[in-house]
Amino acid sequence: MDNRFSIIGAAHLDALVEGIDEGQLRLGSAPADQIHLGYGGDALNEAITLTRLGANVDLISKIGLDSAGDMVLSFCRASGLSTAHIAREDRLSTSMNIVLIDHAGERRFITDPKSSLRALSLSDVMPHLDSLAPVVCFASLFVFPHFRAEELATLFFAIKQRGCVLAADMTKRKNGEKLADLANVWPYLDIVFANAEEAGLLCDSTDVYAMAQAFRHAGVGCIVIKTGASGCFVGSDAFTGAVAGCVSRACVDTTGAGDNFAAAFLYARAAGRTPDDCARYANAVASICVEHLGATTHVITPDEALARCRENYGEGFGAL
Repeated sequence: MDNRFSIIGAAHLDALVEGIDEGQLRLGSAPADQIHLGYGGDALNEAITLTRLGANVDLISKIGLDSAGDMVLSFCRASGLSTAHIAREDRLSTSMNIVLIDHAGERRFITDPKSSLRALSLSDVMPHLDSLAPVVCFASLFVFPHFRAEELATLFFAIKQRGCVLAADMTKRKNGEKLADLANVWPYLDIVFANAEEAGLLCDSTDVYAMAQAFRHAGVGCIVIKTGASGCFVGSDAFTGAVAGCVSRACVDTTGAGDNFAAAFLYARAAGRTPDDCARYANAVASICVEHLGATTHVITPDEALARCRENYGEGFGAL
């Protein structure tokens, strides 16, 4: 197994506020069950999860030249991530998201659009093309305004020219984009991750099979649509269908569950697993993530992930 990955996207701080009642917020003051300063960003979350599963990960990101940026770098180094390809810019604030988590584990974000969260551009990534790993994931589709369809196509073409497997994860569209608006982008992508809401907005559909077919017709090699606790739907040449989710002990916080899912799917794929087995492994890791506050606070080990797989899918699920 070649366990080298390059992850491109956002890295920042998260202020996690657990146990919020939105009704009380309107009164001017509200108690929380817990307030915790953590680390987030879809790319950072994926990179950390991959590292903990046993991968060698290069994180390509951008932060500010400030104390918050220093904290992000320290966390990366302590976690075994290289910081060589994390750009720093003076007079740019490192993003700190405020994550409001209700008693059901669902979250709302407060973000600063003028911070590093939106700052990554083509010029920050292109210098690192020659050192890319065999598997690359652009973890932040629709996050960065400097990465429009034209810039994405330029970057993805260059990545595919180097023979890499290319994946992308996304957030909800920001400017009413439809699938056709990125028609020159999708054919470069071997794997795309989206949740059902994100995919549905792009496809004008509420049916996951129809969404998967639309992505496949657009040129995506494998589309993986996350459907929450029920699992996911995979559309690919090798397998098309739903994969049931794993049972969680409790849903404490859904922050970063999708990022953990994407990282685990890519790790299993690099180990040579079939798309449906990759989905099972990803479901298992995501189900563990939601049992804990924050995307990276709990260290998910390979043994824990394998045990969750076997608990839900049978003892025949082999180690990666």
